[in-house]
Amino acid sequence: MPITMYEDSLDLVFPYRTDVDVGEPIEGATSERPFDAFAGETGQQDRQPTGRQDGGLGGRHDAMGQADNSEVAPLAAALKAIARAEKCCARIPERDVDEKTAKGYMKTFLRMYKGGSLDPLVPGIAFDTYYYRRAALHFGGVTVIRKLTEWVRASVVRQDKAEAAKMSGALRKLVDKIEIAFERDPPGKPNVLPWEGPTSRFHQMAIASVTTLPRGANSKKHVLGKLDRAWDQQLWLKAVEVKFLYLLPLAVHLTVPVRPEEMVPGERPKGWSPGIVLDLPDPRRLEIRFMPVKSHHGCYGTELTTVTLDPTIADEPAKYLAACCREAGCHMVVSVKSKNAVRKAIKVLGETAFPECEVTITPTVMRHQLIADLKKTFGAGQEVATASGHGTDRTQARYGYLQHGRKRRGYIEFLSARTPRAGNIERTKLFEKRPHPKK
Repeated sequence: MPITMYEDSLDLVFPYRTDVDVGEPIEGATSERPFDAFAGETGQQDRQPTGRQDGGLGGRHDAMGQADNSEVAPLAAALKAIARAEKCCARIPERDVDEKTAKGYMKTFLRMYKGGSLDPLVPGIAFDTYYYRRAALHFGGVTVIRKLTEWVRASVVRQDKAEAAKMSGALRKLVDKIEIAFERDPPGKPNVLPWEGPTSRFHQMAIASVTTLPRGANSKKHVLGKLDRAWDQQLWLKAVEVKFLYLLPLAVHLTVPVRPEEMVPGERPKGWSPGIVLDLPDPRRLEIRFMPVKSHHGCYGTELTTVTLDPTIADEPAKYLAACCREAGCHMVVSVKSKNAVRKAIKVLGETAFPECEVTITPTVMRHQLIADLKKTFGAGQEVATASGHGTDRTQARYGYLQHGRKRRGYIEFLSARTPRAGNIERTKLFEKRPHPKK
């Protein structure tokens, strides 16, 4: 497990930052009794009897090999803190993670620490999020303990009693918090399958709750039924009213079923994508192009999708895109630096527009709604797959239900560089039309 710290805000965890060059490990620090060199009770050195040891002569005369207790105590306490920290870290199995994952874990761990709670289980949290936060707790907890242990060890090597006392005190406080968290959410046992081990706290809470919904009940394709039929129009009106910061990205999400990350510029299997490209060759023809990111290294997906619609009869978000494109010279690019920033802003906008609604509005909810609308408008099949960037018409079955869709106006055609594999929907329809034998 790497010890490199990926955050500049470590003063939050380590109030005493020290740049040190860690030397050789201290003998005894990893032993069962890391402070054997300081054995004996207070006032005793090498188990010699208590009392005066100067042969009756006045003044202080320490025997050979003896040291002042005031000098030894801070170093002994530091070694004891190191041993306890290493014992705490030993509870977590070693794990190799890449740099991107390590950064994500550390960011989540520091956010939990700053929030004042290292409990990965939060009411209303998703199943996968709980496991990610628990993994971040294990990785981040071990990483910060080991880093601070290095600094304590270095202060002992330098025989810096004041620094050792200060750093070991910080280490003890840190271990106090993390030990409790590790005890509450221990790692899974090695070589034991998840369903063979003990029930996680997440499932224990779900079993204990009488209001627990079946797994997937709150997925995006199910929550559409809890929303008003015109919820997206109401959301747009509220965004215009409050002068929403991400009005252009919101308009795209309400017009084309794009994924949030497809607005972020970056490399795609077929080249560089600047984001969502808009062209207005004619007042009644708005072309919206995007390169799907979910292509499995170019093996699937449409590579490039173009959605063409008539903004004069389409909904208000499409008209807004056409007006902005016209002002930009009939060509523009809509892109964002952070999909998470847009997602969080849309979530807050949804809470503002629907304060009593229990559904969290996200770009993915809009994607599910648009796919359901396209199913209602064109019927499930190749057109919906092309507009969604899918490699096959089978994938759309995982998105919004037909009964939650509304017929949309203004869509002219859907084109793609790679034609989605079709036939699954048609075979299903033929199977449904087959006469069933009488019982």
